[in-house]
Amino acid sequence: MPMNVNDYRRRIEQSVEKARAQARPARAASRRAPADPRRAITDKKTPPKQRAEALGRLVRDQGADAVPETALQRLADPKESPVVRLAAIKLLQQAQIFNSTAADWRPAFVDALRSAVRDPKVRQAALEVLSLLKDRPTQELLLEGIRQPKQALVPVDEALRLLSTDVHADVVAVAKSLITPQQMRRNKAAFVQAIRILGTDAGSVGTLADVLANGAYATDARRVAATALNHLAPEALPKAAPAGRRRRPNASAKSSARTAKAAKAARSAGPLARHLATLQKIRG
Repeated sequence: MPMNVNDYRRRIEQSVEKARAQARPARAASRRAPADPRRAITDKKTPPKQRAEALGRLVRDQGADAVPETALQRLADPKESPVVRLAAIKLLQQAQIFNSTAADWRPAFVDALRSAVRDPKVRQAALEVLSLLKDRPTQELLLEGIRQPKQALVPVDEALRLLSTDVHADVVAVAKSLITPQQMRRNKAAFVQAIRILGTDAGSVGTLADVLANGAYATDARRVAATALNHLAPEALPKAAPAGRRRRPNASAKSSARTAKAAKAARSAGPLARHLATLQKIRG
């Protein structure tokens, strides 16, 4: 039986509607697909989080052989959103490891990080990377902040932690200047960080032994000093041995007196005594 015109028209309409229905998801996906990342990154009307995500896509799409110019520009721009600048730091830090051209653009990265230090919302992340890169001007800023707290970029204990990634004479000198009872009472965290720095310096054995022997200092600070001594000069630690045990023949009278003083102080502090016993056990 031949199909009448109305039935034919109805089938055509149904076929067209079915085709439209199948095309809707594709059109929706097309609308959702990200536009050119560069356009999104530079459009200040786009929310910072989305711009940061677009920057990440761009750096990944460019590959490991490209100079990440856009990320460097975003980091160096003082008017840029902290969200985008923080994303740029993270992306550039990762690229330092995997990017084959990193040596070429590292100076620009360091300059951009130094600029970012001026922004309080980006400062900490920038200082972390600059410290890992052992950037000397940044070290000078941190040291000056310890000497002149009113000019400090970060608290003293944080400055010492950042400086501990590259211990040298200036860092050791400023750390030694903080080993006082007054500093202990004023800023215990900075005191402990200073001890950790001295724990890398063979010339600080005497200072560390004095801290260990001084019961006026907090037990946890003295424990850090004991651990440092165990690494630098185990013979300077008080021994958990019978009183009649003979002293090492090469120990000087001064170091022996200091060790005896430390041993007496250690016996009066349970946690410290246990820590010293553990160190001695590890040494064998």
